[in-house]
Amino acid sequence: MSRSKDIQMARYLAGEMTMKEEIAFLDESEHSQAQLSELKNMEKNWKYFDQNPSRKDWDSGKAWNQLHEKLESEGLLDDQAHRPVRSRFTPLLRIAASIALVLAIGIPALYFGVIRDNTEISIKHHLAKEGVATVDLPDGSRVYLNKGSEISYSIAFKNQRAVELQGEAFFEVMSDPQNPFTVSSGKMVVTVLGTSFNVKQLDSPSDLEVYVKTGKVRVSLEESEQYIQLEPEEFGLVESRKLSSSIQEDPNYISWKTKDFKFVNSALIEVLQELEESYHVDIHTEDLDLSEMRITTSYSGQSIDAILETIGTAFEMSVSHKENSYFLTK
Repeated sequence: MSRSKDIQMARYLAGEMTMKEEIAFLDESEHSQAQLSELKNMEKNWKYFDQNPSRKDWDSGKAWNQLHEKLESEGLLDDQAHRPVRSRFTPLLRIAASIALVLAIGIPALYFGVIRDNTEISIKHHLAKEGVATVDLPDGSRVYLNKGSEISYSIAFKNQRAVELQGEAFFEVMSDPQNPFTVSSGKMVVTVLGTSFNVKQLDSPSDLEVYVKTGKVRVSLEESEQYIQLEPEEFGLVESRKLSSSIQEDPNYISWKTKDFKFVNSALIEVLQELEESYHVDIHTEDLDLSEMRITTSYSGQSIDAILETIGTAFEMSVSHKENSYFLTK
């Protein structure tokens, strides 16, 4: 492995990574058989030596110095390594870095007595392939993933409730004041204690929308002190690394999840577009002139077939469908 990979592995074993970094690192490891195999081997060594008391008198500082001298003599350190940068590492990280480098260059194994609590290497992924998917998290929180959306989280979820989101999802978060729940998506981080809210990525992955249904939500930018706090029925927008908030006035904003709709003198063509997005179907009206057609109605939890039948009856249209496509004709 490269030196940068050694350092990443050492930081993971030492518990120095943030949750986001850990998720990214483990995800990468699961897609690299060589990296995954070496990481598992290292964790087995950690566990073995932790269970052998005779090894616990190992001097990590002395071992580090010996390793440094060997690397230096073999020309494996650059000029920066001669400077006193090692003081940046915690003792635990120095141990992990030593072991990572030792395994990488083939020096006989060193002895040590530390081990992380979560030795299983795994990340949970959930992808909504066919339609809206419901995901129950280990803390009792629930996530509704819109079609094509994905969340990822480490199996070490109990002590740090953090998920990564791509796409759109509605969250119902269990209250735990001592352990905030965070959602990272693009360059945005949403932090909550217990609430329900919707997060949606826009065309640019770094631009997002946040809608709060209940509770309070803090929306912040990564590597920035900017943030906004949202309350029920408020809407936050992250666009070009700028934050703004407003009142959410679209009654159908989360209809993809609730299947509840309210239309007041709405253009029929806009109603059909809303239904397409919420039910993930195609509605064809090629031979119809919908420009003057408007409708006032509401639906609650009905199927797309039932809704289109009522629309067809109201506008004297015939409705047919094949697989995921619906056809409205006169």
